[in-house]
Amino acid sequence: MVTMNRNKVVIVGTGQVGSTAAYAIVTHGLCNELVLIDHFAEKAIAEAHDLDDGSEFQDRHVKVHAGDYSDCKDADIVVITVGRKPPANSTRMAELGFTVGLVGDVVDQVMASGFNGVIIMVSNPVDVMAWYAWKRSGLPRTQVLGTGTALDTSRLKTIIGEETGLDPRNVGGFVMGEHGNSQFTAWSTVSLGGKPFSRFLADNQDRFSSVSTAEIEEKTRTRGNEIVAAKHGTNYGIASTVAGIVQTVLWDERRIVPVSTLLDGEYCEHDVFLGVPTELRANGANEIVELELNDEELAKLHHSAELVREHCKGLL
Repeated sequence: MVTMNRNKVVIVGTGQVGSTAAYAIVTHGLCNELVLIDHFAEKAIAEAHDLDDGSEFQDRHVKVHAGDYSDCKDADIVVITVGRKPPANSTRMAELGFTVGLVGDVVDQVMASGFNGVIIMVSNPVDVMAWYAWKRSGLPRTQVLGTGTALDTSRLKTIIGEETGLDPRNVGGFVMGEHGNSQFTAWSTVSLGGKPFSRFLADNQDRFSSVSTAEIEEKTRTRGNEIVAAKHGTNYGIASTVAGIVQTVLWDERRIVPVSTLLDGEYCEHDVFLGVPTELRANGANEIVELELNDEELAKLHHSAELVREHCKGLL
């Protein structure tokens, strides 16, 4: 049984993503204690000092320090961000060979500490790595999840906001499947101000005749690659996503977020992690909200599942 103290988070990996996620957690005051672990201990120490030095000007003081894997024993959440900056024009799946060894070593050391909290996987390819961490850790399925398509869903809403000139927080709906090239927008779930998005466009043709759902979906899919090509990595969007998931779990908010979680019969899929709307609680990923997808969307979900499963073969 998970014991949630709601006060301690560990981040493994203090590269661009890990350090920015740490900053987001600190600025939002999400926990009492934040521990940074890195293969290069000096880097973790420097990041911790840099974060802690501005504590006087934060709304809430978060104790930040560098540590080691023994700190995971009583942690509520361990966030795994290890990896490398993706090469330009690469895919997330292309990082598998490099990342799997790092993640395996991290999971082994986390579990050796006696950890019994929630693992949040950020390392790419995140769906494969979340499955791998679940298998390797032996933790219940609820206690291992990946960031999934949560960032992609946020990107979708942002782009719809850009196209319509409206606040993206008015947009409902989900990007689902792999966090990668086979992801898809479940347009049957997308709404704006409570109205189905297709109906919204039809009712406002004079204002939004140039808005194309196909173009929005393609922009959502390629936005991350464009950012990587221009600045050699992404960090702010994924850091905000990590902080949001940490808050939801740590504070037991019971929000529905499209994280990467184990499908075990949902959508007629088994033994695969995909980004699907999931209720998050203090013990992690709980009930999957099984949406009534149309036939085209279901086919895309099954295609995503096949790709992810194929890349999981031979990892154990």
